[in-house]
Amino acid sequence: MKEVYHKLSHLVLMFFVTTLISNYSIAQTTYSKQSGKTETRPQKSSESMPSNSGTSPNALRLSVSFGPTLFFGDVKQYQYYPVTNYESEWKFGGSLMLEYQIGPIFSLRGQALYSELAGTRREWKKYFNSELIEFNLNTAINLNNLIGGYRADRPWNINLVVGVGLLNYNTTVYELGSNKILAKRGFGNGIGIGGRTLEGVLMGGIGFDYHISKNWSLRFETANRALNSDLLDNHANSFKYDVYNHTSIGLSYTFKSSGKNIRMVPESESELQVVEPDVIIPVEPTDKSGSEGFNRVIDVLELQPKAEPEKIVEEVIVKETPTPKPVYTGTEYRVQIRARYGRQISKQELAKTYNLSAAEIMENTYNGYYIYTIGSYSNYDQAAQHRNVIRSTHGVYDAFIVAFRNGERLSKLP
Repeated sequence: MKEVYHKLSHLVLMFFVTTLISNYSIAQTTYSKQSGKTETRPQKSSESMPSNSGTSPNALRLSVSFGPTLFFGDVKQYQYYPVTNYESEWKFGGSLMLEYQIGPIFSLRGQALYSELAGTRREWKKYFNSELIEFNLNTAINLNNLIGGYRADRPWNINLVVGVGLLNYNTTVYELGSNKILAKRGFGNGIGIGGRTLEGVLMGGIGFDYHISKNWSLRFETANRALNSDLLDNHANSFKYDVYNHTSIGLSYTFKSSGKNIRMVPESESELQVVEPDVIIPVEPTDKSGSEGFNRVIDVLELQPKAEPEKIVEEVIVKETPTPKPVYTGTEYRVQIRARYGRQISKQELAKTYNLSAAEIMENTYNGYYIYTIGSYSNYDQAAQHRNVIRSTHGVYDAFIVAFRNGERLSKLP
């Protein structure tokens, strides 16, 4: 049986390696047909999807959780639910977990769990108590992104969890009623921590995350652990592999990514786009006593039509006005920074969050979403430069390029 366990362990390890390779390939460089240059995109299909600043790939997350730990093995009164009297089988434990989001679908997680465990068998007149210290390495598979495609604005996620670990435990078996100690396992006789018995475990379960803010999320998770022996309750019988379950609810904090992992599109020599005024007109001075005639150039936006007779202009003061944003009647490229389904987001809030100017944030609707974009460019390369700045300087790590035509967002880049 141990050979079967080792084979399963190898399969899980191979799965981890496959996970890392697949996530690496997702982040590989793709070719831009507009520029002939290469760039890295979060995911091929995300260019046509709404996005926000939710949990991004390459994020680091710390979780603390607490919940019940239940035993499923030989020394247990009922098969599927615990007893609460005559030596309760309800025990509790807590865990600390560090998680690294290596892609939109997979995350790699290390967990430390401390808990107690108990089981009762009345017809055998015995019960046991165990103290557990478990360390495991597991991966969470985001089923939402796997099935429905990556959407950073999704407030909740369902994850499938698989992994391997090591269990250190001390077990004491008692006589039911008299509490007389019948047997012990571990307690200095094992090779684990503090002489505890050391066993390998395979784990599998499901989790649910709900993002309550940009950095904080609630987490519910339940996972079974199968040991490679039948001795956790110190009784070898019908259960060939003892199993225990830990169900927990906790709080997670996502640390802000440094953005060093983002590969930038090569920038052109000129970083600025010069926009000329739409119309320039000459103004002739009518003062004949002055020096030679001259032209003063003013923006047509400063002129107001008047019905009054023309007056003599002695001096023309040209006011400095902000350079108007370029408006393209054909295809224009923008950088999308956020989206929300069915509800608007305050531009002032976005500006404060990302250190932007509220005046440069544009709001449009697309397939029921309110989408928020920055910039307006006639070609893809200029938009790519701005996107890289938004990612690295303003912290919108999942910002991406979208295309508009006549004020309407296109479903894909032309």
